[in-house]
Amino acid sequence: MVDGRGSKGQPLCGGVARLPLHPLFAAAYPVLFLFGANAADQVTADALWEPLALAVSAAAALFVVLAILLRDPARGGLIATLLVSLFFWYGHVRNLVAGVISEPVVLLALWLGIGLLIGVAILRWAGPVAGRLTSTLNLALGVLVLVNAGGLATYLWGSAADLLPPPAGITRGASEEGGRKPDIWYLVFDRYASAPVLDRYYGWDNSAFTDALRERGFYVADASQANYPKTPLSLVSSLSMQYLDGEALTDRAASGNDAGPIHRLLRGPLPVPSALREAGYRHVQVANWWAPTATNETADLTLRYESASEFSQALLKMTILNALDGVEDADPFDRAVLREHTLFEFDALRELADEEGPKFVFAHFLVPHPPYVFEADGAWIPKEPTGPDAERAAYIEQLRYTNGRILELIDRLLAVPADEAPIIVLQADEGPFPVRYDANEWRFDWHTATNDELREKVGILNAYHLPGIDPIEAGLRPDITPVNSFRVIFDAYLGTDLPLLPDRIWAQRSQQAFYEFFEVTDRVR
Repeated sequence: MVDGRGSKGQPLCGGVARLPLHPLFAAAYPVLFLFGANAADQVTADALWEPLALAVSAAAALFVVLAILLRDPARGGLIATLLVSLFFWYGHVRNLVAGVISEPVVLLALWLGIGLLIGVAILRWAGPVAGRLTSTLNLALGVLVLVNAGGLATYLWGSAADLLPPPAGITRGASEEGGRKPDIWYLVFDRYASAPVLDRYYGWDNSAFTDALRERGFYVADASQANYPKTPLSLVSSLSMQYLDGEALTDRAASGNDAGPIHRLLRGPLPVPSALREAGYRHVQVANWWAPTATNETADLTLRYESASEFSQALLKMTILNALDGVEDADPFDRAVLREHTLFEFDALRELADEEGPKFVFAHFLVPHPPYVFEADGAWIPKEPTGPDAERAAYIEQLRYTNGRILELIDRLLAVPADEAPIIVLQADEGPFPVRYDANEWRFDWHTATNDELREKVGILNAYHLPGIDPIEAGLRPDITPVNSFRVIFDAYLGTDLPLLPDRIWAQRSQQAFYEFFEVTDRVR
């Protein structure tokens, strides 16, 4: 019988150590753990706070209810921690035993059965040791929370800005006396392949699109290739107008696969938008749901479709709700959200066209990048294709949809007097995934890649609308690469002195050695 001192006359708490804090720690730890496991894809902790607060507050409410019902805070805390653990760790156990128990129903029954046995044991026999169990769990789970929180703080708030000094020759704020400052639209379409790659490896003739761009005054660099094979590497290079220092990035990384330093650079004060702001431009970021380009420190305005974060959805998929709601058989969340983000971006850019300048608009689109959610006419693709042939066919469908939306947007941006025409750069950050790489992206070693695989991966869309100047005289050529894009623009419109760099193409050893670059220029040309 409980006498107000705890089970069998034990004090409710022998000091702070016996306060049942472990349900709160049990709720916080899996959230921090999952966030830390995916920290390389995060730039700030913004996506962490809401699910963390919700988890901890729900655990606190559960504890209070159980403590009142059982009239015993110690055992109420133990049951609360048990239920929280059953809720959050189901997905991890499912992944661990996937090769042994393949039926979700069987696993769910076993998981709940184990929880029931432990719960009965706590209620019937834990009374005499509830205080000691409380102290032990407080200490163990508290240490886990502190270790994860400390590691995340070091990771997320570490600076990498010193790795990216502005390139020599840039005079921030310089512009021709009395010259106008046209709006600059930098539109990046993830994994949009070059016309030669589409023709050779996908059997698709993209000339109708590239011809339409030329009719609208674009210079299309048909032989252009990405300087790097991954999005953050490519974008940091193009937005800083320089090549990356792989050794310095490696020294700053916590491990070979730590993308944190390059992601922090991508979200920080990059030379291109920073210099444009000093020259009087407003920096507008139109973002998808990928955290490293979701915003930027120098952005005056960020436009992004409001949805649950990628991290929140990943967290839900690891909980028991995944099994209870049958989510495993449903379309993955990210397919629907990617579609909404893409539609939002195109609409936002059309509206931005009416705003006064000068403005620098950077938009990163996750199309024709998978998942594949658009037919050529914009219809929803209900299920993700499986197999290389089906995936390539879906890629072309999504590319055709992207082409139509790009041309609609271009026509909107160019529907102005000639002397108000904007600078527009249409570019991809990387090319599509070759089949072998797509099958094992995490382990693929680019040293083993064939020349064809390298060419498919780095051949990109690259087209420029440069009003009032001759693109050839400005320095454009068929094989110009993104590292030189803004060098051309800055020299032509802002009066800087930025000589073009040699166009060089780099691969990385693997995802496990993210910054171990080696040159492949001669192999891909």
